[in-house]
Amino acid sequence: MQNELQIKKSPWFRSLWFFVIIFMIAGIFFGILAPDTAKQTKPIIDTFISVIKILVGPIIFFTVISGIIGMGNLKQLGSIGAKSFLYFEAVSTIALVIGLGFGHIFQPGNGLNLSVASIDPHLVSKYTENTEQATSMSKILLSAVPNNIWTPFITGNTLQILFIAIICGFILFYATRKKRYIIIDKLHLIQKFLFKTLSIVMWFSPIAAFSAMGFMLGQFGIIVIWHMLGLVITMFAACTFFILIILGSIAKFAGINILQFIRFIKDEIILVFATSSSESALGPIMRKLKNNGINESVVGIVIPAGYSFNLDGTNIYLALVIAFLSQAFNIHLSLEEYFTIILVLMATSKGAAGVSGAGFIVLAGTLAAMHGKIPVVTIAILLGIDKIMSELRAVTNLVGNSMATIIVAKMENKLDEKKLKDALKQS
Repeated sequence: MQNELQIKKSPWFRSLWFFVIIFMIAGIFFGILAPDTAKQTKPIIDTFISVIKILVGPIIFFTVISGIIGMGNLKQLGSIGAKSFLYFEAVSTIALVIGLGFGHIFQPGNGLNLSVASIDPHLVSKYTENTEQATSMSKILLSAVPNNIWTPFITGNTLQILFIAIICGFILFYATRKKRYIIIDKLHLIQKFLFKTLSIVMWFSPIAAFSAMGFMLGQFGIIVIWHMLGLVITMFAACTFFILIILGSIAKFAGINILQFIRFIKDEIILVFATSSSESALGPIMRKLKNNGINESVVGIVIPAGYSFNLDGTNIYLALVIAFLSQAFNIHLSLEEYFTIILVLMATSKGAAGVSGAGFIVLAGTLAAMHGKIPVVTIAILLGIDKIMSELRAVTNLVGNSMATIIVAKMENKLDEKKLKDALKQS
Protein backbone atom coordinates (compact mmCIF):
# COMPACT_ATOMS: atom_id res chain seq x y z
CA MET A 1 0.00 0.00 0.00
CA GLN A 2 2.82 2.38 0.89
CA ASN A 3 4.58 1.73 -2.45
CA GLU A 4 1.30 2.29 -4.25
CA LEU A 5 0.94 5.67 -2.54
CA GLN A 6 4.47 6.62 -3.53
CA ILE A 7 3.81 5.70 -7.17
CA LYS A 8 0.68 7.83 -7.25
CA LYS A 9 2.43 10.83 -5.74
CA SER A 10 2.93 13.62 -8.29
CA PRO A 11 6.39 15.07 -8.94
CA TRP A 12 7.11 18.26 -6.99
CA PHE A 13 7.14 20.41 -10.13
CA ARG A 14 3.52 19.43 -10.81
CA SER A 15 2.37 20.18 -7.29
CA LEU A 16 0.10 23.10 -6.51
CA TRP A 17 2.54 24.60 -3.99
CA PHE A 18 5.22 24.84 -6.70
CA PHE A 19 2.94 26.86 -8.99
CA VAL A 20 1.92 29.09 -6.07
CA ILE A 21 5.58 29.93 -5.37
CA ILE A 22 6.32 30.65 -9.06
CA PHE A 23 3.31 32.97 -9.32
CA MET A 24 4.23 34.66 -6.02
CA ILE A 25 7.69 35.49 -7.34
CA ALA A 26 6.18 36.74 -10.62
CA GLY A 27 3.73 38.89 -8.62
CA ILE A 28 6.56 40.45 -6.60
CA PHE A 29 8.43 41.48 -9.76
CA PHE A 30 5.18 42.70 -11.32
CA GLY A 31 4.45 44.87 -8.27
CA ILE A 32 7.95 46.39 -8.34
CA LEU A 33 8.12 46.99 -12.10
CA ALA A 34 4.51 48.07 -12.75
CA PRO A 35 3.07 49.22 -9.40
CA ASP A 36 0.12 51.17 -10.81
CA THR A 37 -1.06 48.21 -12.88
CA ALA A 38 -0.36 45.75 -10.06
CA LYS A 39 -2.66 47.68 -7.71
CA GLN A 40 -5.52 47.07 -10.11
CA THR A 41 -5.28 43.27 -9.58
CA LYS A 42 -6.69 43.45 -6.04
CA PRO A 43 -10.19 42.33 -7.14
CA ILE A 44 -8.67 38.97 -8.13
CA ILE A 45 -7.48 38.11 -4.63
CA ASP A 46 -10.67 39.56 -3.12
CA THR A 47 -12.80 37.33 -5.37
CA PHE A 48 -10.72 34.25 -4.55
CA ILE A 49 -11.05 34.85 -0.78
CA SER A 50 -14.79 35.48 -1.18
CA VAL A 51 -15.28 32.16 -2.99
CA ILE A 52 -13.25 30.38 -0.31
CA LYS A 53 -15.42 31.96 2.40
CA ILE A 54 -18.56 30.72 0.65
CA LEU A 55 -17.21 27.14 0.69
CA VAL A 56 -15.64 27.23 4.16
CA GLY A 57 -18.95 28.01 5.90
CA PRO A 58 -20.78 24.87 4.70
CA ILE A 59 -17.64 22.75 5.23
CA ILE A 60 -17.45 23.79 8.90
CA PHE A 61 -21.21 23.46 9.31
CA PHE A 62 -21.52 19.91 7.95
CA THR A 63 -18.27 18.69 9.54
CA VAL A 64 -19.36 19.86 13.01
CA ILE A 65 -22.87 18.38 12.67
CA SER A 66 -21.48 15.08 11.38
CA GLY A 67 -18.96 14.96 14.23
CA ILE A 68 -21.57 15.64 16.93
CA ILE A 69 -24.06 13.09 15.56
CA GLY A 70 -21.28 10.51 15.38
CA MET A 71 -20.32 10.96 19.05
CA GLY A 72 -21.17 8.25 21.51
CA ASN A 73 -22.53 10.84 23.95
CA LEU A 74 -22.68 14.61 24.27
CA LYS A 75 -20.23 14.59 27.17
CA GLN A 76 -17.51 14.18 24.53
CA LEU A 77 -18.48 17.54 23.04
CA GLY A 78 -18.07 19.23 26.42
CA SER A 79 -14.77 17.43 26.97
CA ILE A 80 -13.40 18.47 23.57
CA GLY A 81 -14.53 22.06 24.12
CA ALA A 82 -13.07 22.31 27.63
CA LYS A 83 -9.70 20.81 26.67
CA SER A 84 -9.54 23.00 23.56
CA PHE A 85 -10.09 26.23 25.47
CA LEU A 86 -7.61 25.30 28.20
CA TYR A 87 -5.04 24.55 25.50
CA PHE A 88 -5.87 27.77 23.62
CA GLU A 89 -5.44 29.94 26.71
CA ALA A 90 -2.15 28.34 27.76
CA VAL A 91 -0.48 28.38 24.34
CA SER A 92 -1.76 31.79 23.26
CA THR A 93 -0.42 33.27 26.52
CA ILE A 94 2.99 31.79 25.74
CA ALA A 95 2.75 33.45 22.30
CA LEU A 96 2.13 36.82 23.99
CA VAL A 97 5.18 36.39 26.22
CA ILE A 98 7.32 35.48 23.20
CA GLY A 99 6.13 38.54 21.27
CA LEU A 100 6.97 40.90 24.12
CA GLY A 101 10.20 39.05 24.87
CA PHE A 102 11.53 39.28 21.31
CA GLY A 103 10.52 42.94 21.14
CA HIS A 104 12.33 43.72 24.38
CA ILE A 105 15.47 41.71 23.53
CA PHE A 106 15.97 42.72 19.89
CA GLN A 107 14.65 46.31 20.15
CA PRO A 108 13.43 46.64 16.51
CA GLY A 109 12.12 50.20 17.11
CA ASN A 110 15.21 51.50 18.85
CA GLY A 111 16.75 54.55 17.16
CA LEU A 112 13.72 55.54 15.07
CA ASN A 113 13.03 58.49 17.41
CA LEU A 114 9.56 59.20 16.02
CA SER A 115 7.26 61.94 17.26
CA VAL A 116 3.62 61.38 18.19
CA ALA A 117 2.82 64.95 17.07
CA SER A 118 3.86 64.14 13.50
CA ILE A 119 1.21 61.41 13.07
CA ASP A 120 -2.07 62.25 11.32
CA PRO A 121 -4.85 60.91 13.62
CA HIS A 122 -7.24 60.55 10.67
CA LEU A 123 -5.13 57.66 9.35
CA VAL A 124 -6.29 55.41 12.19
CA SER A 125 -9.74 56.85 12.91
CA LYS A 126 -11.59 53.89 11.34
CA TYR A 127 -9.71 51.47 13.60
CA THR A 128 -10.58 53.30 16.81
CA GLU A 129 -14.35 53.47 16.32
CA ASN A 130 -15.21 49.86 17.27
CA THR A 131 -12.49 48.99 19.77
CA GLU A 132 -14.97 48.20 22.56
CA GLN A 133 -16.83 45.68 20.42
CA ALA A 134 -13.63 43.90 19.38
CA THR A 135 -11.95 43.84 22.80
CA SER A 136 -14.82 43.19 25.23
CA MET A 137 -15.00 39.48 26.06
CA SER A 138 -18.75 39.63 26.72
CA LYS A 139 -19.38 41.28 23.35
CA ILE A 140 -17.13 38.75 21.61
CA LEU A 141 -19.12 35.85 23.09
CA LEU A 142 -22.46 37.53 22.34
CA SER A 143 -21.32 38.11 18.75
CA ALA A 144 -21.24 34.31 18.34
CA VAL A 145 -25.05 34.40 18.23
CA PRO A 146 -26.05 35.49 14.71
CA ASN A 147 -28.99 37.76 13.88
CA ASN A 148 -30.09 35.30 11.22
CA ILE A 149 -29.02 31.92 9.91
CA TRP A 150 -27.74 33.10 6.51
CA THR A 151 -25.42 36.03 7.20
CA PRO A 152 -22.60 33.98 8.86
CA PHE A 153 -22.32 31.82 5.74
CA ILE A 154 -22.17 34.87 3.47
CA THR A 155 -19.59 36.71 5.59
CA GLY A 156 -17.60 33.60 6.59
CA ASN A 157 -17.95 34.24 10.33
CA THR A 158 -16.53 30.95 11.67
CA LEU A 159 -17.61 31.55 15.28
CA GLN A 160 -21.26 32.10 14.34
CA ILE A 161 -21.23 29.13 11.93
CA LEU A 162 -19.80 26.96 14.71
CA PHE A 163 -22.60 28.11 17.05
CA ILE A 164 -25.33 27.29 14.49
CA ALA A 165 -23.75 23.90 13.73
CA ILE A 166 -23.53 22.92 17.41
CA ILE A 167 -27.21 23.80 17.95
CA CYS A 168 -28.23 21.77 14.88
CA GLY A 169 -25.96 18.92 15.98
CA PHE A 170 -27.62 18.84 19.42
CA ILE A 171 -31.07 18.63 17.84
CA LEU A 172 -30.14 15.88 15.36
CA PHE A 173 -28.24 13.91 18.02
CA TYR A 174 -31.55 12.93 19.62
CA ALA A 175 -32.85 11.30 16.43
CA THR A 176 -33.13 7.51 16.47
CA ARG A 177 -29.92 5.57 15.84
CA LYS A 178 -31.15 4.44 12.42
CA LYS A 179 -32.01 7.98 11.33
CA ARG A 180 -28.66 9.26 12.65
CA TYR A 181 -26.76 6.81 10.45
CA ILE A 182 -28.82 7.86 7.43
CA ILE A 183 -28.14 11.54 8.21
CA ILE A 184 -24.40 10.90 8.62
CA ASP A 185 -24.25 9.15 5.22
CA LYS A 186 -25.97 12.12 3.57
CA LEU A 187 -23.69 14.58 5.35
CA HIS A 188 -20.60 12.71 4.18
CA LEU A 189 -21.86 12.87 0.59
CA ILE A 190 -22.35 16.62 0.91
CA GLN A 191 -18.87 17.00 2.45
CA LYS A 192 -17.36 14.98 -0.39
CA PHE A 193 -18.99 17.32 -2.92
CA LEU A 194 -17.83 20.43 -1.04
CA PHE A 195 -14.25 19.22 -0.76
CA LYS A 196 -14.21 18.28 -4.44
CA THR A 197 -15.43 21.77 -5.31
CA LEU A 198 -12.82 23.24 -2.99
CA SER A 199 -10.04 21.25 -4.67
CA ILE A 200 -11.08 22.70 -8.03
CA VAL A 201 -11.13 26.25 -6.66
CA MET A 202 -7.67 25.76 -5.13
CA TRP A 203 -6.15 25.41 -8.59
CA PHE A 204 -6.84 29.11 -9.03
CA SER A 205 -4.71 29.89 -5.98
CA PRO A 206 -1.53 30.62 -8.01
CA ILE A 207 -3.40 33.43 -9.78
CA ALA A 208 -4.62 34.69 -6.39
CA ALA A 209 -1.03 34.56 -5.09
CA PHE A 210 0.16 36.59 -8.10
CA SER A 211 -2.52 39.19 -7.39
CA ALA A 212 -1.77 39.37 -3.64
CA MET A 213 1.98 39.83 -4.08
CA GLY A 214 1.56 42.29 -6.96
CA PHE A 215 -0.92 44.41 -5.00
CA MET A 216 1.22 44.46 -1.84
CA LEU A 217 4.35 45.66 -3.64
CA GLY A 218 2.38 48.01 -5.90
CA GLN A 219 0.46 49.58 -3.03
CA PHE A 220 3.18 49.96 -0.41
CA GLY A 221 6.42 49.59 -2.36
CA ILE A 222 9.61 47.84 -1.35
CA ILE A 223 10.88 51.04 0.31
CA VAL A 224 8.27 50.82 3.07
CA ILE A 225 9.20 47.21 3.77
CA TRP A 226 12.89 48.11 3.77
CA HIS A 227 12.45 50.87 6.36
CA MET A 228 10.59 48.49 8.69
CA LEU A 229 12.86 45.53 7.99
CA GLY A 230 13.96 45.26 11.62
CA LEU A 231 10.38 44.71 12.78
CA VAL A 232 9.71 42.17 10.01
CA ILE A 233 12.87 40.19 10.85
CA THR A 234 12.01 40.22 14.56
CA MET A 235 8.47 39.04 13.80
CA PHE A 236 9.85 36.26 11.59
CA ALA A 237 12.29 35.19 14.31
CA ALA A 238 9.58 35.20 16.99
CA CYS A 239 7.17 33.14 14.84
CA THR A 240 9.92 30.69 13.88
CA PHE A 241 10.93 30.27 17.53
CA PHE A 242 7.32 29.71 18.53
CA ILE A 243 6.70 27.09 15.82
CA LEU A 244 9.97 25.17 16.13
CA ILE A 245 10.56 25.35 19.89
CA ILE A 246 7.15 25.80 21.55
CA LEU A 247 4.97 23.87 19.09
CA GLY A 248 7.88 21.51 18.46
CA SER A 249 7.95 20.60 22.16
CA ILE A 250 4.16 20.21 22.20
CA ALA A 251 4.34 18.01 19.08
CA LYS A 252 6.59 15.57 20.92
CA PHE A 253 3.65 14.85 23.21
CA ALA A 254 1.90 13.35 20.19
CA GLY A 255 5.09 11.63 19.02
CA ILE A 256 5.39 13.99 16.05
CA ASN A 257 8.44 15.70 14.59
CA ILE A 258 7.56 19.35 13.98
CA LEU A 259 9.63 19.56 10.79
CA GLN A 260 7.83 16.53 9.37
CA PHE A 261 4.53 18.11 10.31
CA ILE A 262 5.44 21.39 8.58
CA ARG A 263 6.28 19.44 5.41
CA PHE A 264 2.94 17.66 5.77
CA ILE A 265 0.98 20.94 5.68
CA LYS A 266 3.37 22.84 3.38
CA ASP A 267 0.71 23.31 0.67
CA GLU A 268 -1.57 25.10 3.13
CA ILE A 269 1.32 27.14 4.59
CA ILE A 270 2.38 28.39 1.16
CA LEU A 271 -1.22 29.19 0.27
CA VAL A 272 -1.74 31.19 3.47
CA PHE A 273 1.53 33.07 2.99
CA ALA A 274 0.66 33.85 -0.62
CA THR A 275 -2.83 35.14 0.10
CA SER A 276 -2.15 36.66 3.57
CA SER A 277 -5.34 34.95 4.74
CA SER A 278 -5.78 32.03 7.14
CA GLU A 279 -9.25 31.49 5.68
CA SER A 280 -7.84 30.41 2.31
CA ALA A 281 -6.46 27.22 3.91
CA LEU A 282 -9.19 26.57 6.47
CA GLY A 283 -11.10 24.14 4.25
CA PRO A 284 -8.02 22.31 2.92
CA ILE A 285 -6.49 21.86 6.39
CA MET A 286 -9.74 20.47 7.78
CA ARG A 287 -9.89 17.99 4.94
CA LYS A 288 -6.24 16.98 5.33
CA LEU A 289 -6.44 16.44 9.09
CA LYS A 290 -9.76 14.57 8.85
CA ASN A 291 -8.41 12.26 6.15
CA ASN A 292 -5.19 11.47 8.01
CA GLY A 293 -6.12 10.13 11.41
CA ILE A 294 -7.89 12.93 13.31
CA ASN A 295 -11.52 12.32 14.22
CA GLU A 296 -13.87 14.68 12.39
CA SER A 297 -15.64 15.71 15.60
CA VAL A 298 -12.34 17.10 16.90
CA VAL A 299 -11.44 18.72 13.57
CA GLY A 300 -14.90 20.26 13.26
CA ILE A 301 -14.78 21.88 16.70
CA VAL A 302 -11.11 22.74 17.32
CA ILE A 303 -10.25 24.31 13.95
CA PRO A 304 -13.19 26.79 13.77
CA ALA A 305 -12.94 27.64 17.48
CA GLY A 306 -9.19 28.05 17.15
CA TYR A 307 -9.63 30.67 14.45
CA SER A 308 -11.39 32.82 17.03
CA PHE A 309 -9.60 31.92 20.27
CA ASN A 310 -6.17 30.50 19.37
CA LEU A 311 -4.53 33.05 17.09
CA ASP A 312 -0.94 32.46 18.18
CA GLY A 313 0.62 34.45 15.33
CA THR A 314 -1.72 37.37 15.98
CA ASN A 315 -0.81 37.29 19.68
CA ILE A 316 2.91 37.42 18.85
CA TYR A 317 2.24 40.33 16.49
CA LEU A 318 0.14 42.34 18.97
CA ALA A 319 2.67 41.97 21.81
CA LEU A 320 5.67 42.61 19.55
CA VAL A 321 4.34 45.78 17.94
CA ILE A 322 3.42 47.26 21.34
CA ALA A 323 7.06 46.82 22.35
CA PHE A 324 8.12 48.22 18.96
CA LEU A 325 5.91 51.32 19.28
CA SER A 326 7.23 52.07 22.76
CA GLN A 327 10.79 51.98 21.39
CA ALA A 328 10.05 53.89 18.18
CA PHE A 329 8.42 56.75 20.13
CA ASN A 330 10.86 56.59 23.08
CA ILE A 331 8.19 55.56 25.62
CA HIS A 332 9.65 53.62 28.55
CA LEU A 333 7.74 50.54 29.73
CA SER A 334 8.43 49.12 33.19
CA LEU A 335 8.38 45.40 34.03
CA GLU A 336 5.03 45.91 35.73
CA GLU A 337 3.64 47.50 32.56
CA TYR A 338 4.86 44.53 30.50
CA PHE A 339 2.85 42.23 32.77
CA THR A 340 -0.14 44.53 32.40
CA ILE A 341 0.15 44.34 28.60
CA ILE A 342 0.09 40.52 28.74
CA LEU A 343 -2.97 40.50 31.02
CA VAL A 344 -4.83 42.98 28.81
CA LEU A 345 -3.92 41.11 25.62
CA MET A 346 -5.07 37.79 27.11
CA ALA A 347 -8.58 39.22 26.94
CA THR A 348 -8.46 41.63 24.00
CA SER A 349 -6.63 39.34 21.57
CA LYS A 350 -9.62 36.98 21.52
CA GLY A 351 -11.45 39.53 19.41
CA ALA A 352 -8.90 39.50 16.58
CA ALA A 353 -11.03 37.38 14.27
CA GLY A 354 -14.19 37.75 12.26
CA VAL A 355 -13.88 41.56 12.05
CA SER A 356 -12.46 43.45 9.08
CA GLY A 357 -9.26 45.16 10.20
CA ALA A 358 -9.52 43.37 13.56
CA GLY A 359 -5.74 43.30 14.10
CA PHE A 360 -5.58 47.09 14.19
CA ILE A 361 -8.89 47.39 16.06
CA VAL A 362 -7.69 45.06 18.83
CA LEU A 363 -4.30 46.80 18.92
CA ALA A 364 -6.03 50.17 19.25
CA GLY A 365 -8.30 48.81 22.00
CA THR A 366 -5.33 47.38 23.88
CA LEU A 367 -3.44 50.69 23.77
CA ALA A 368 -6.60 52.49 24.91
CA ALA A 369 -6.88 50.06 27.85
CA MET A 370 -3.35 51.09 28.88
CA HIS A 371 -4.74 54.58 29.63
CA GLY A 372 -2.75 56.40 26.96
CA LYS A 373 0.72 55.18 27.96
CA ILE A 374 1.28 54.58 24.23
CA PRO A 375 -1.02 56.86 22.18
CA VAL A 376 -3.39 54.96 19.88
CA VAL A 377 -2.43 57.21 16.97
CA THR A 378 1.06 55.61 16.88
CA ILE A 379 -0.30 52.52 15.10
CA ALA A 380 -0.45 54.62 11.91
CA ILE A 381 3.22 53.86 11.23
CA LEU A 382 2.32 50.15 10.91
CA LEU A 383 -0.21 50.60 8.10
CA GLY A 384 2.29 50.16 5.29
CA ILE A 385 4.00 47.11 6.74
CA ASP A 386 0.90 45.31 8.00
CA LYS A 387 0.45 43.30 4.80
CA ILE A 388 3.75 41.41 5.10
CA MET A 389 3.23 41.01 8.85
CA SER A 390 -0.21 39.53 8.24
CA GLU A 391 1.40 36.74 6.20
CA LEU A 392 3.69 35.78 9.06
CA ARG A 393 0.92 35.77 11.65
CA ALA A 394 -1.50 33.91 9.35
CA VAL A 395 1.01 31.09 8.81
CA THR A 396 1.68 30.86 12.56
CA ASN A 397 -2.07 30.79 13.25
CA LEU A 398 -2.46 27.92 10.77
CA VAL A 399 0.34 25.80 12.25
CA GLY A 400 -0.84 26.56 15.80
CA ASN A 401 -4.45 25.54 15.16
CA SER A 402 -3.42 22.42 13.25
CA MET A 403 -1.22 21.30 16.12
CA ALA A 404 -3.97 22.12 18.64
CA THR A 405 -6.32 19.80 16.76
CA ILE A 406 -3.85 16.92 16.93
CA ILE A 407 -3.13 17.44 20.65
CA VAL A 408 -6.83 17.62 21.60
CA ALA A 409 -7.50 14.52 19.46
CA LYS A 410 -4.74 12.66 21.31
CA MET A 411 -6.08 13.72 24.71
CA GLU A 412 -9.54 12.51 23.64
CA ASN A 413 -8.19 9.21 22.25
CA LYS A 414 -9.51 10.22 18.84
CA LEU A 415 -6.18 10.21 17.05
CA ASP A 416 -5.12 7.38 14.74
CA GLU A 417 -1.38 7.81 15.35
CA LYS A 418 -0.30 5.19 12.82
CA LYS A 419 -2.34 6.74 10.02
CA LEU A 420 -1.04 10.23 10.83
CA LYS A 421 2.59 9.11 11.05
CA ASP A 422 2.29 7.25 7.75
CA ALA A 423 0.94 10.45 6.18
CA LEU A 424 3.82 12.47 7.65
CA LYS A 425 6.35 10.04 6.17
CA GLN A 426 4.69 10.33 2.76
CA SER A 427 4.84 14.17 2.79
